[in-house]
Amino acid sequence: MIKNIIFDFGGVLLPIEISKTALEFERLGLSDFENIYSMKKQVRFFDDFEKGNIPASAFRSEIRKHYKRPLSDEEIDFAWNALLGELPPERFNFLKELGEKYNLYLLSNTNSIHYSAFINTLNQTFGKDQFEKLFVKTYYSFQMGSRKPDKRIFGMVIRDSGVNPQETVFIDDNLDNAMAAQNAGLNAIHDAGLEIEKELTAMLSAF
Repeated sequence: MIKNIIFDFGGVLLPIEISKTALEFERLGLSDFENIYSMKKQVRFFDDFEKGNIPASAFRSEIRKHYKRPLSDEEIDFAWNALLGELPPERFNFLKELGEKYNLYLLSNTNSIHYSAFINTLNQTFGKDQFEKLFVKTYYSFQMGSRKPDKRIFGMVIRDSGVNPQETVFIDDNLDNAMAAQNAGLNAIHDAGLEIEKELTAMLSAF
């Protein structure tokens, strides 16, 4: 019986469009952004940033190395955050209802710049800390020093939350992440989240 659900954030709950960030960086003069960052691969400093191994200032410095002219922090942050969509109100309400039946958790590969941006937007849209209160606990890679699909991050979440893996399902839009969760003993669902409100009940009934 499933008692706990661990959600990925971007791509499952929050719409993500990397093409928008690529377009914004192209407007700033970087025409090959998708060669250094995509859903399938990324240059090492992106990984380091998501693990919290480098600060935002170092990340921006790495971005500037790919340009022929100086860029302000604001220009970089605006382009980098362009990929973030908005959480639909109906999804927020769906999570609120789901939380009455299950213990909800969040596990996201993210970084300090994106985190500041989406938390600010969520607070403005739904009220201060209301999104975070939907979950028993939220886990963000840049605060944990590890990122999916590293098996260690799943072990950290399992130990910290105290959930029984057999009673827990993890949902992610990245197949590698879902498989890593399964290898860590969790039930896993690979889903892009576009119709998650309609699909999740059927998926859960399969466990």
